[in-house]
Amino acid sequence: MTEKNIYTNTELFTHFTNGDTAAFEQLYRQHFNQVFYFARRFLTNIQAAEDLTTEIFLKAWNKRADFENSHKFRGFLYTSTRNACLNILKQEQQRAAQQTELIALLERDNETAREEQLLTAQLMQYVYEAIEDLPQQERKIFKLAYLEGLSNDAIAAAIGISNQSVRNAKARALKTLRLQLAQQGGLLTLFFWQLSAS
Repeated sequence: MTEKNIYTNTELFTHFTNGDTAAFEQLYRQHFNQVFYFARRFLTNIQAAEDLTTEIFLKAWNKRADFENSHKFRGFLYTSTRNACLNILKQEQQRAAQQTELIALLERDNETAREEQLLTAQLMQYVYEAIEDLPQQERKIFKLAYLEGLSNDAIAAAIGISNQSVRNAKARALKTLRLQLAQQGGLLTLFFWQLSAS
């Protein structure tokens, strides 16, 4: 059974922007399905669309003071959903490209390719071990940036810090990793110099 709305549309945003959770729940009930089905236009995975929709509403709650009326609220919901879906699709494309490259590498059946694969595996083992030794915040930002391919702006929004703080954390992480991995040889050092320039 549908829950009864306790606020009129005129009252709703005054209460919402003042932090009234009942007003937020009313807006959530009114708009969840619309936002969810909008997300499903982009995403094939139902659970991913549901999770994303919930995240969008949480962001709206955190930004509640910015919404003067339903028009601005709906605009935020749909713009944020569209942008989040596009980011997910871009990440999926990047993962697909990486998988294609890996398959091509594994299909190269010669001694040189096997040696190259072994060297790459050893290199990545050193890299991942060094990443895990980073301070928690720097480790999280490094993984989001270089392993998941998120932009500085996306990381800043996800963690709730400034773009400059993201840049600073990435720079510190790269410096630490270069120093830690220098003892493993010039190849690793070159790897991280190239990474920091990207």
